[in-house]
Amino acid sequence: MSISVLIANLPYLLQGALVTLWLAFVVVIAGTLLGAVVGTISSGGGPILRSLVTAYVFVFRGIPVLVVMFLGFYTFPAFGIRLSAYAAVMISMVFYVGAFVTEAVRGAIAAVPTGQIAAAKSLGMRPLTMLREVVLPQAARLSIAPILNISLMAIKQTSYASVVGAWELSFAAREVVERTLAAFQIFLGVMLIYFLICYPISLLANYCERKLSFDH
Repeated sequence: MSISVLIANLPYLLQGALVTLWLAFVVVIAGTLLGAVVGTISSGGGPILRSLVTAYVFVFRGIPVLVVMFLGFYTFPAFGIRLSAYAAVMISMVFYVGAFVTEAVRGAIAAVPTGQIAAAKSLGMRPLTMLREVVLPQAARLSIAPILNISLMAIKQTSYASVVGAWELSFAAREVVERTLAAFQIFLGVMLIYFLICYPISLLANYCERKLSFDH
């Protein structure tokens, strides 16, 4: 087995890795913002709002991400909206990641000790002030580790984007394999690239989990 074919095609694969990183960056940032807003609003909202948010979370968490991508890819053209494969994948994954982040944020808010909320009320804090000064700072701290794990999952799931025609690392690898027939060497290189992207985030998530457990 020679790795010269991998070395020769490494620049092309790294171009695909940059696209993967850009796609993952947009999805993680937008999905986290969506989930943080929806999770916070639903925690203080009425039963109808909570039911709607629960339905959103339940539906997206119950569907494989590949199916969500296919729905996003084919739904927009069905309504006469033309989007690129990248845009369809990004929108689909933002809603998918947002559902997981929503649940993480709701859980973090629910984990804030009720005694602190009661103390804030006894001091005469208004609901928004209590949310901003007491609940959200603690909830943000508790949700860091779960959101990092969700981000890790999202980065790896961007590899499915190649199925709907979005060019990224996995798509580039398939092109190289079709040209060189060196499937093992090329996908070994792809595995190492994904590992180098995801491993630092995995270490950070583990550190946050240990730190929060120790502090708690």
